[in-house]
Amino acid sequence: MRRDDGSTAIAPDMWGKPADIKSKCEGDSVIVAVAGEIDLSTADQLDGAIRDAEETEISRIVVDLSALSFIDSTGLAVLLEAIKRTRRDGNRLSFVRSKHEAVTRLLALTDTTEMFE
Repeated sequence: MRRDDGSTAIAPDMWGKPADIKSKCEGDSVIVAVAGEIDLSTADQLDGAIRDAEETEISRIVVDLSALSFIDSTGLAVLLEAIKRTRRDGNRLSFVRSKHEAVTRLLALTDTTEMFE
């Protein structure tokens, strides 16, 4: 949006919710709950949380994406790399999928939807 003084501004509704990544142990699982937006600026946080969970002795890692409202290709790459790593180590990674349109659209466009089921 262009202002009268010639400067540009982003409309308030264009700002997304920053990433919120929390990990917790529940029984024999580590749950990595991801909310908000994962993009270039926050993908390293997600990668770190998943890698930390991988270093535990717990048998199952669940990445809960149900509150994820946006993910870009950088975030998707983090998730795909995590899938590859954990498959080598016994496939202990699973997902709770996001139902947000921006996320489901990216998964559909990249033909990766079934990898997150």
